[in-house]
Amino acid sequence: MNKEKKGTNATETAKPRASVRKSAEKEPVMYVGPTVNGIGIQNRVYTEIPESAKELFQKAPELRNLFVPVLEYPAACRMLRERRGYIYSAFMRALDFKNGGR
Repeated sequence: MNKEKKGTNATETAKPRASVRKSAEKEPVMYVGPTVNGIGIQNRVYTEIPESAKELFQKAPELRNLFVPVLEYPAACRMLRERRGYIYSAFMRALDFKNGGR
């Protein structure tokens, strides 16, 4: 009996994981960088990344890091507040774009 229950539990837990992955792909993202024309508005939630921002990712791929899932927003704020981490580096790169640098 125990073997049958274990097999059933394993398949039951595998199904929700697959559905979680699918929902994560369509998860809204928040832009945590500075407001920059062509990239995004600070702390705005997007259902998908704007096309103009996707074009800039070819020139500066690190800007992609500024679009984080909403659930990861506290960690992103922490990196910005402490002025360290990959999100802070991307934030500084976005400031370069804002100030006219390329």
